[in-house]
Amino acid sequence: MTPEIFIKRKLNASAVSKVEVVQLLWSGCGEIVRYSISGVSGISSVIIKKIEVPQDILHPRGWVSNHATERKIRSYYVEQNWYEEWSKQCDDECRVARCFGIFSDKELNKTYILLEDLDNSGFQIRRDVLTVFEAVPCLQWLASYHARFVNKSPDPNWPQGLWEKGTYWNLDTRQDEWYAMEESCIKSSARMLTERLENSKFQTLVHGDAKVANFCFSQSMEQVSAVDFQYVGKGVGVQDVAYFLGSCLTENELELHLDYLLDIYFSELSRCLIAQGESPDYAEEVAKEWHFLFPIAWADFHRFVLGWSPTHKKNTLFSQKLTSIGLSLL
Repeated sequence: MTPEIFIKRKLNASAVSKVEVVQLLWSGCGEIVRYSISGVSGISSVIIKKIEVPQDILHPRGWVSNHATERKIRSYYVEQNWYEEWSKQCDDECRVARCFGIFSDKELNKTYILLEDLDNSGFQIRRDVLTVFEAVPCLQWLASYHARFVNKSPDPNWPQGLWEKGTYWNLDTRQDEWYAMEESCIKSSARMLTERLENSKFQTLVHGDAKVANFCFSQSMEQVSAVDFQYVGKGVGVQDVAYFLGSCLTENELELHLDYLLDIYFSELSRCLIAQGESPDYAEEVAKEWHFLFPIAWADFHRFVLGWSPTHKKNTLFSQKLTSIGLSLL
């Protein structure tokens, strides 16, 4: 089935035409395409994420293995499940694209995820870096998202259809990168970092790849929506927060403003939990635990960077210092 036929049938559109390729997917796994449509009330364009994972993934940094291919394939199944079963629980405070339908042909190794065009819904701005104040709406989005899915006593099968351990840098799925690390305190402590996060009392759904490039901004930069849910799964909220902050702010900005930014996140997290009917004591308990875990979450991602690309620009003195704090808390 072609994307055009799928869109026509799913939305009962009278006409569908390809407008542009918005983005190629990582390592030749497909593309994101915008289509214009006619005959559907309130919708003039849509996005299709076309997924066709090749047998031999070409990784730009050379991380090619059967394990890596399996991880990537599973990530797309996870994203399908997210949009089909979980995304409906998000509201305007943690806005995500509406999913209109999914087509999957396992024999042809082809999947289409049909999504709302966020550009046409007022989220047309993309950024690679942010100012400290521009980062605030993303932190508020993350706080609302984490509050919505926080779970003190998750069922063993929770979250069904998503990653049992969220984030794309999870140690269990990144053993090649761990082996590549030079012998060090952080390498020998990698399992302890992971277990400390996994054993936290309060778990939630983490986005798993909450870099600034996966947020879509309104013209005013005051509202955001998030995309790319391939690594959504169980975790603690500060895993997303640590990764997000490191993706959009400079080392100097983090040094000067980290406490302010964390205050923004935890204040919003508490507000959202209380608005959902939780007690102030409960909200405080969640915030207290996750605040303690923030340096550990930072160190966990830094561990991945040191194995994946130790000369990467993310390996900063600030990151090294915060990682040392995280290790000292184990």
